[in-house]
Amino acid sequence: MLAVAMIAVIAVLCGFGVVATVSFASRAMSAGAQAAPQDAAAQGEQAQDGQSQGEQAASDERAAELALDPERTTEWNYDGVEEKVVYLTFDDGPSYNTEKILDILDSYDAKATFFVTGRSPEYRASIKDAYERGNTIGLHTMTHDYDKVYASTEAFFDDLEQVGEVVKEEIGYVPYLTRFPGGASNTISASYSPGIMTELVEEVPARGYQYYDWNVGSADASGINLPPETIVESACLEGYRNVMLLFHDSNTKDTTVDALPQVIEFYKERGYEFRAIDRESFVCHHGVNN
Repeated sequence: MLAVAMIAVIAVLCGFGVVATVSFASRAMSAGAQAAPQDAAAQGEQAQDGQSQGEQAASDERAAELALDPERTTEWNYDGVEEKVVYLTFDDGPSYNTEKILDILDSYDAKATFFVTGRSPEYRASIKDAYERGNTIGLHTMTHDYDKVYASTEAFFDDLEQVGEVVKEEIGYVPYLTRFPGGASNTISASYSPGIMTELVEEVPARGYQYYDWNVGSADASGINLPPETIVESACLEGYRNVMLLFHDSNTKDTTVDALPQVIEFYKERGYEFRAIDRESFVCHHGVNN
């Protein structure tokens, strides 16, 4: 009987040991299973952080390239680039038409440059949106009132600095790119300040800016909502390797939105790329008439 009792005790102890071992192993496996997702999550966060840092670095580099820097020397390309390139440019926005244009550009994988004003605060978020979609932001004017902008050289730069601050609030820096109202060749400025354009085409680059005129116009500035076919006919020209094409995205240019796909398709069929302006782009200057 004693032997039988001892055998029973040993069996119970052995069973307890097996259960304890299994329980310990189960807890270890469970702990490992819990740790694995946590480790994976941590690794994922690290990878995401690394990607964000890379994207941030690229963003910072882009901003540095496009930011106003009076101390920087740039070899400007007045002769144009070798590739067939269209530089789509839009003046006088943003407006409710800007987002429509951005969607069209995205659908064609095309980039553009927006020379903005400060006249419509309710649409300023489109400045940031355009930039984040890979387009370039340039400065047009704060007011676009010729009598104010061209009253004097000081008045011009006061206005330019104001719109520069508007853009800085949206994208974090003041761009170096600008476009004169009416272009460098305008003569209306003579009504307010004779000779001012001759002064400005020297002083603007001296302060670190670069101004961009155009060699092809869309005619959309000549009226309110011109027929789309008129805009297409004016904008689609043969014979230019580099096309600096003037459009407007203000709230009176609905038909510019309608015409834009046809213009893009015209140049795409002829092998052109659509690039946003940067420091390596073709620089188009008009002759000065005042």
